[in-house]
Amino acid sequence: MATGDSMNREEREDHGQLVRAPRIHRIWAWIFPAIAAAAGIWLLWSNWKSQGPEIEIHFAEAPGIGAGKTALIYRGVTSGRVTGVRLDTDLGGVQVKVRLKAFASNLARKNSSFWIDQPVISIRQTTGLDAIIQGNSIQAEAGDGPETRSFQGLSEAPLEPLDGPAMVLRLRASDIPFLARGTPVYRRGVRVGIVRDKAVDEQGKPFLQILINEAHAGLVRTTSRFWMLPATSVTVGTQGFTLSLPGLEALVDGGIAFDEFSGKGEVAKGGMDFHLAPTELAARMDGPEIALTFDDARGLQAGATTIRFSGFPIGLVESVRLDTKTGTVRATARIGSDFFGLAREGSVLRLVRPEASLAGVTGLDTLLTGVYIEWEPGTGAAAMEFAVRSGNAEAWDQVAAEKGGVEVLLGASTLPRVDAGTLVFFRGLVAGRVTEKFRDASGAAVLRVIVRKDFRNSLNTKSRFWFVPAFSVTAGPGVLDVKVESLEAALRGGLAFDNFGDGNEKRIGVEDGAKFTLYSSEAAARAVSPALRILLPRGQGLLAGKTQLRRLGVPIGLVESVRPVGDQVEVIARFDAGYDDMRRKGAEFAIVQPQLSLQGMTGIETLVSGVYIECVPGTGAFAETFTAKVEGQPELLNQESGFLVNIVTPKSTIQAGAPVTYRDVAVGRVVEKNLSADGAQVILTVGIDANHRDLVRENTVFWDASGVLASVGFLKLRIPGQSIVAPDGKISFATPGIPGRPARTGQEFLLSDRPVPLR
Repeated sequence: MATGDSMNREEREDHGQLVRAPRIHRIWAWIFPAIAAAAGIWLLWSNWKSQGPEIEIHFAEAPGIGAGKTALIYRGVTSGRVTGVRLDTDLGGVQVKVRLKAFASNLARKNSSFWIDQPVISIRQTTGLDAIIQGNSIQAEAGDGPETRSFQGLSEAPLEPLDGPAMVLRLRASDIPFLARGTPVYRRGVRVGIVRDKAVDEQGKPFLQILINEAHAGLVRTTSRFWMLPATSVTVGTQGFTLSLPGLEALVDGGIAFDEFSGKGEVAKGGMDFHLAPTELAARMDGPEIALTFDDARGLQAGATTIRFSGFPIGLVESVRLDTKTGTVRATARIGSDFFGLAREGSVLRLVRPEASLAGVTGLDTLLTGVYIEWEPGTGAAAMEFAVRSGNAEAWDQVAAEKGGVEVLLGASTLPRVDAGTLVFFRGLVAGRVTEKFRDASGAAVLRVIVRKDFRNSLNTKSRFWFVPAFSVTAGPGVLDVKVESLEAALRGGLAFDNFGDGNEKRIGVEDGAKFTLYSSEAAARAVSPALRILLPRGQGLLAGKTQLRRLGVPIGLVESVRPVGDQVEVIARFDAGYDDMRRKGAEFAIVQPQLSLQGMTGIETLVSGVYIECVPGTGAFAETFTAKVEGQPELLNQESGFLVNIVTPKSTIQAGAPVTYRDVAVGRVVEKNLSADGAQVILTVGIDANHRDLVRENTVFWDASGVLASVGFLKLRIPGQSIVAPDGKISFATPGIPGRPARTGQEFLLSDRPVPLR
């Protein structure tokens, strides 16, 4: 027991022996902290070395800008970061401090630009969409001045491109509409620049500063004329309403366009001034200024009233003022430089506006277009001042007649309902007017017409006059065209004249009192050929003065009269100039009517346009009488470049219109099916296309290919008769390995009832 206690006491008193640890273990304990400290020092040094200078940018406001989070971006690369944001002491702006990266130190130069990139969504532009996700940022554009640390930020992104500075021009005008910054500038529809700024100069006059892209700077010339494009414009005239949209960019504020109208000139230089015209028409009027006086200026508007010569705009009234001393209205106008030669002494100017008189209503077109000044040039010396009269239409016509117009008489078996004052047109231009409607000594109704002096050379003994209805309707497959010649003609119609023929005929001028026939329509007036007599077994659908003669579907003549003669119908027709081949022997005619068959419906267009006569030219001598087909199809008529052969068979179910094939390729068609003179055989007349006629030889074999070919295993059976694919039947042919001589036109061949094996 004592022994046990002594042992426990010894154990309790035994504290172990201290052993000194090896020195190397203490060294390893400090290695990792030393590495961490070195890495921290290196990171601090690297960060300090990568930092560039700190700059300060002043903005009017800084939405979405925060210290430590907002980046400065240059060319899409993060080149710095905002380190501080504070308000000015007077609360009038925001000071933003930015620490630049070392590689972007060159941004700290004068003329560098800074702006806040934030989402902008508008019709003109959509920018900064990435800021919706990443937040607003500060964008930069490098300058080229000396180093600096303080900058004034831009309120908007600059419009100049980063590379290649644009050419800057100034446009001046007495009044500039709401053309905003960024408004596009166009050259013949191509966007070549933008509006950079709108300001007022030292004299208080407004101007626009525009930028032309460097690539297009050479397009601007010293003779260039600039004008404003409205966001939308509506043009109202006798042809209807026209809505013009220059482009989506110009939809809100409009745009600016420029072009040259009087020579190219020299290439413009940056900083030059140009005049900005309100409209393209005003820009085109680049001639000298002329003075106008009016005794009655009702309806006259500066910038809107045009000056016209033969209906064509040649000038524009720029300003209008009342002279209180004389009681007259004075105006200034400009004429296009190309027409300034018309400004001569003796010129007659008339203010055209709506007028009503016993003779009728005139000037109705001005209800839509506004009043205008009609100009009749004189022959004297050049002049710069003119008096504009407002005389009535009758006085104007009288003046035109007295100055060399020609008076002619128009007669017809039945005159249309036209009266004095009715307009006479020449190729769409007003060339004269009806002055009187009376009866001659024989009791026939006659129209007296005066043709203006400037159209006298267009009138000759070969001219033809016709009646123009107030409106006409042209109908066709998928087309319904209602045409109104003019608003003045809409009340009572009008007359027109032109010259038709081959152009080689001798044209003789006319004198006062010359007589002409008045035709019922232009189509009737164009039919100038000698009369052609066509006989038909019946004439359903044919109308005198309405039914057309056509070639390949194109109108080339008109039926003049239709009447029964014995057991036939006689048609008298005339062709337009240039279609004399239709009057030669060999010419063929077929009436095209709607027809329904298993192949479908043909001639369906005649349900709208009416029955017409399809024509094929002949090659023989001129003839006066022809016989037409009633049931024929125009595409089956013989072409002069093709040829016909006859296929003889005792009987056949093949009908006219059946295809003729060679190796299953259609090369012709059955034109006619007739009995022989003795009635013992059937004769099928086959037309072969011109480009396939060499396939037919004297030893060629034809067979009936109608029916359906059926295959059952290795057996092939042909079921005779027509099929849905070829309801009229089909003929095929082949030539032996050693072909004979080419077949002759009209040569006869036998028709086999089955394919003939050839070697």
